[in-house]
Amino acid sequence: MAALLRSARLLKYKPSCLLQITGTKSNGVSTGRLYSGVFGSRNLGVCPRQLCPASGNVPRYLYAVATERKEEASPAVRSKQTQQFDWALSKLDSSVRRTGRVTKTLLLRIFHDICRTGYPSGNQALLLLRSCGSLLPEVPPKDRTELAHHIWEKLRELGAQYDVSHYNALLKVYLQNESKFSPMDFLAKMEAENTSPNRVTYQRLIAAYCQNGDIEGASTILGFMKSKDLPITEAVFNSLVTGHARAGDIESAKNILTVMRNAGIEPGPETYVSLLNAYAQNGDMESLKEVSEKADCSLMDRDLMQVIFTLAKAGHHQHTPEMIERMRHERGYIPDAMNLCLSLITHGHEDTAFHILKSFPTLQMDVVSPDALNLGNFFLRHCVTMETSLEKIGQYCKELQESSLHTSPLTFALSCALEAKKTAMSLELMKMLKVQNVPVRPHFFWPLLTAHLKDKNTTGKNSHLRKKRLFASLQCQWFCSLYPPF
Repeated sequence: MAALLRSARLLKYKPSCLLQITGTKSNGVSTGRLYSGVFGSRNLGVCPRQLCPASGNVPRYLYAVATERKEEASPAVRSKQTQQFDWALSKLDSSVRRTGRVTKTLLLRIFHDICRTGYPSGNQALLLLRSCGSLLPEVPPKDRTELAHHIWEKLRELGAQYDVSHYNALLKVYLQNESKFSPMDFLAKMEAENTSPNRVTYQRLIAAYCQNGDIEGASTILGFMKSKDLPITEAVFNSLVTGHARAGDIESAKNILTVMRNAGIEPGPETYVSLLNAYAQNGDMESLKEVSEKADCSLMDRDLMQVIFTLAKAGHHQHTPEMIERMRHERGYIPDAMNLCLSLITHGHEDTAFHILKSFPTLQMDVVSPDALNLGNFFLRHCVTMETSLEKIGQYCKELQESSLHTSPLTFALSCALEAKKTAMSLELMKMLKVQNVPVRPHFFWPLLTAHLKDKNTTGKNSHLRKKRLFASLQCQWFCSLYPPF
């Protein structure tokens, strides 16, 4: 490995240069380090700061689109493709700028609209694929990958032309979702499609090997890069830090920073985050604090959030409060923290997410929103979606109300359960409301009953009516209104 790195050509630049687009200026701190958006992708050859919007009219966090292949299409079709692409780009860009994430509902709506026309372009395919990674924190990683595969196959059937940028986008999805795949098989697939890999492809294949701690596989790809005289960038070194750490060789991971300096590449924030994540994976808080204090660059809240995410996933929940206290609540903290909470809940770490949520109250005055007094809405909704245990939901609601973070959390949780048609959860939440002497209104049952009415499920409807009598007495005309459809 060391011999390969010494003999390979090194590319010296700052990470922010990767984001530079012709016609834009980059002064001072990288816009990506100031952007409030998705986090979550560990530094495995995929820089989360590349997901940030550029200053100006061209969003660059996601939509640096591929050069289109010449397609034999009429001017009318090309015009329609352009209009649709601009519309989809505007919708997704607006969502990411406001919240730092994309909802699955919005993504599927755009996908179906593109499919309906029957003339998907390569840029539209690239736009959708790049949205199937960490931009969907509310969707489990496995489901995100399956969605990317579905989009890939469907758009190909409709005639979309794929090039190396699309394969690179798919690789990035695999990395952000930590999907298991064979890098060599991926290369073989590209070769079968007459698509030549480029530097970014090899860079992400190295990241894929390092994600699994396979240094030998990463060395093989490094050999390919050397034979093609491709430069070794900071992202490759970041991947190697992670790879050595996951292979159980933390000393070699630390030494990568020395190798970088000897090569004339100064370790940046992403490099230090990779090393911090390595220590977090092992629960080594002493080394983690030492490295973060001695880092040659400024680590922002978004960097610490990645470390918190790693600690939680590795099961070191006892250390997360200390890291949460180290955050400085910089500008954009709340949207970033919301996305971190959503990702944690998706991965089953609700308690850590709730601890982060409780850091919100002191910042409420900075939030211009009608829901400023109910900042727990997103948290409760996602807990219901992911079917968090009712015991936990009840406890969260109690603490939210006591801390004045939410005015009526249990009622809101019930509305989310009813909206999601989660019958059993809805009934249990109604029981909790009754225990707290909160009135259980007849209309609470209506969404549950209408679901059975649509399915003509008389048994289910009568079952709910029997349960409803446990809560309140109903007027005769209300019952009568339910039976005519049968």
